[in-house]
Amino acid sequence: MLRRLLIPALALVLAPFAAQARSVALVIGNDAYANVPRLQKAVNDARSISTELERLGFVVRRVENVDQRSMSKALVAFDADIQAGDRALFFYSGHGFEIGGTNYLLPTDVPAARSNEADLVRDASFPVDRIIDGIREKGAGVAILVLDACRDNPFAAPGTRSTAQSRGLARVDAPEGVFVLMSAGQKQEALDRLSDADDNPNSVFTRTFLGELDKAGRTLVQIAKTTQVKVKDLARSVGYDQTPAYYDQVIGDVVLWDAGATPQAGQPPAVDAQHVATNVPTQIHTHDNTQAGAGVTLGAGVTIGPGVIIGGKDAKIALQNPANAPKDDGTQRLITVQGGTPPAGGQQLAMVQPDAKVGQLGQGGGRAPIANFMRSNAGWTVTLSTPEPAVAITYRVGETGEYRDTGLLDVLDQRTGQRMPNPSFQLSGKAQAAIIQVRYQTADGAVVGPFPIRFDPDVALFDTQRKALEQIWPSWVEFRDFNGTLVYFTTLMSYRCAITEVRYGLDGAEPLRRFDLPSCNAKDPFSIPSNATTYLKVPPKTKSISIRITWRDGTQSDVNTIERE
Repeated sequence: MLRRLLIPALALVLAPFAAQARSVALVIGNDAYANVPRLQKAVNDARSISTELERLGFVVRRVENVDQRSMSKALVAFDADIQAGDRALFFYSGHGFEIGGTNYLLPTDVPAARSNEADLVRDASFPVDRIIDGIREKGAGVAILVLDACRDNPFAAPGTRSTAQSRGLARVDAPEGVFVLMSAGQKQEALDRLSDADDNPNSVFTRTFLGELDKAGRTLVQIAKTTQVKVKDLARSVGYDQTPAYYDQVIGDVVLWDAGATPQAGQPPAVDAQHVATNVPTQIHTHDNTQAGAGVTLGAGVTIGPGVIIGGKDAKIALQNPANAPKDDGTQRLITVQGGTPPAGGQQLAMVQPDAKVGQLGQGGGRAPIANFMRSNAGWTVTLSTPEPAVAITYRVGETGEYRDTGLLDVLDQRTGQRMPNPSFQLSGKAQAAIIQVRYQTADGAVVGPFPIRFDPDVALFDTQRKALEQIWPSWVEFRDFNGTLVYFTTLMSYRCAITEVRYGLDGAEPLRRFDLPSCNAKDPFSIPSNATTYLKVPPKTKSISIRITWRDGTQSDVNTIERE
């Protein structure tokens, strides 16, 4: 059985930009054609490529057996995924056809056509050049186009005339910044399998190409040339002539992933659970030899343990001390635990202010879901918001294991006409810091992801409680008359895991007096110890109290004044 062209315009990011560029991909596999011969391995090839790309760090949008409308929607969504500087890879497996020197990709509802009906194919299909142009117009630093398209004539049928072209596809003149790899040379047909006894789920080219993608530290040209040699040898073993061709218009050497890197979807390698995700890694080794990258400042008296990585081009670090608190803006702070145990009586948590927000692992504002973490006495609730209507959401905690479905709500989404997926799932209150991988499925069948979302219970608890307190500041304290005038601090005590210090002043006085809160109990954060002092006795004529909070990241709240009713 003969099949397939592969035109990958595989352009991978140059090493100097690898730390900042995202990796996004659209993968299409079409087997179930209605009017031309069906294929057997296109969907398998698409799934295998998706799995490998995810392992290499790509956020993948995958669709299978798509008609013209669904394929068009997938391409539009993919264009929306791409941001300037991204690594953008498009993989297509299915029928392809050349007309007048232009290569077209065929959706599953492409009509049958005769020799004088080439326009039917043109109108129903997608020209490769236009897909390449779309990726480049979005400003992708890397355009990756992988097209594993049928190389024999899909319109040929016994006793009928087909469109004029009978075998092979035209070469692709790749523009600058694009690398084109084809599963066979110009006018060659590509083998679907070596023989009827060949039970490999992938085509001859794809199985070989996958094996080369799996090897670290290889340039794109090395991958292409090795694939070329191995496919040629495999085809020759069964008396067939197939030699993959490539056209290189990328400036410089391109490496997909390095041996020392641990790929993470859409991102450079992630740091471990005690480190903050970075876009510019900065090593802080020890307090005797403190080192920081450009733009990173250390607050007075900061002691850093070994092996800590501080992220962000504008990271700022301060002790848990109001004297060292950065007050320049309200940018989200993250907390990183330093190596070793803080000295007795010391507060040695360094506060980090990177570009990424809690719940996101540096997706750079792209089309990743946004995660909100909410802590209750029962544990953690993770609520996801997807950038487009979804019909299913799945997740897993960590890098291995099966994805779990969040289930469906008894609510119809008018945008999709289907039941709305449950946007929330639960984690134990004892859950440890981890990377949560999230996927979602769109109404047209596309599976998008995985997106890595960092869950750090310490960071999330601080962020959740601080946001809650900022929204209810008029209820921070409450006046009561009982054996005198009392001011209750119960609300602040319930959310004390976000607080380092509370200071107050009465009737317009500067908030200089301190009200001590119990220590945070992260295992039961909302409970108030039975022996805690929850109120302050004030003079009977007191009319107001002013409160200023020092948050755990070293910043301070505005001075909020609560009037006595």
